[in-house]
Amino acid sequence: MTALAVHIFGSINLDIITSLEHLPRPGETVLASATARLPGGKGANQAVAAARMGAKTYMVGAVGEGDAGSWMLSRLKADGIDVGGVATLPGVDTGTAYIAVDSQGENQIIVVPGANARLRDARPVSEGVLLAQLEVPVAALLPVFAKSKAIRILNGAPAVVEGRALFEHVDLLIVNQHETAAFLGLDAVQGNDDMAAIAGAARGLLCREGQAAIVTLGAAGALAVWADRHLHVPSLPVIPVDTIGAGDCFCGALAALLDEGRCLEEALPYATAAAALCTLGQGAAPAMPTREAVEDLVGRPAPERLSPERSATEHALPIKKPSAASLS
Repeated sequence: MTALAVHIFGSINLDIITSLEHLPRPGETVLASATARLPGGKGANQAVAAARMGAKTYMVGAVGEGDAGSWMLSRLKADGIDVGGVATLPGVDTGTAYIAVDSQGENQIIVVPGANARLRDARPVSEGVLLAQLEVPVAALLPVFAKSKAIRILNGAPAVVEGRALFEHVDLLIVNQHETAAFLGLDAVQGNDDMAAIAGAARGLLCREGQAAIVTLGAAGALAVWADRHLHVPSLPVIPVDTIGAGDCFCGALAALLDEGRCLEEALPYATAAAALCTLGQGAAPAMPTREAVEDLVGRPAPERLSPERSATEHALPIKKPSAASLS
């Protein structure tokens, strides 16, 4: 079997990161100990994660004219990502994220969408894996998800209410607990000690037969949820530098592994390990680990590719059009 490609539809941001002792409370002024300018954006982060896990990766998005956009494109190209699908828009700023990180690695993020809000005319994907997030317009993503024949993964972040229009066209939905609650109209979802309760809540996001959801749980790992069962994969213990981009790392790494024909159960431990490693570096895209680093952490290489006799579709995700995601 031959892997195809991961197609990322999403945001490209310049990240402005400040380091603080503690995150500010409403009305509080806090002095920062350092600041850094790094590449980011959920789409770009996930593209870097997929590329460093060995996937052929295509980026679809938009940047503004000027130094920030040019710099972001150069950083993506440096990771071997095809940026032919990234539009450069005149008279628009590249997206910017202002990120505060405390001494425990927790963060607060404010995003100015800029060019990301102007993403238009994205084309459907006929094979491989499609991965998108909600930092770009839902209206642009809807025809892509509705018409694509690839394995379709949506990272429901941020929890934009309009994003629910995509759920019926999704094969795998990835959300954290806060996003799960927001999409369900709840104040919160049960804590990390009750996986059955979290799984029960996540099933409320599934729209049709054959879908799956993953709830990322931070330091507690990830929970894969199907209509009739769930599987908890714990995280590996690390002392984080910051948690920026860990969720994006998980999504990109998982997409790369599914593109190779891994089943969800096979891919989850490696995606979870990748996310843990990401927290050991500063920033998002720069901290994405290589495949070798992930395999070293887990202690063994990822499983051999599936045999040609068994299609990627039946082992990766039970999707609406089984022949569409075949990687044979």
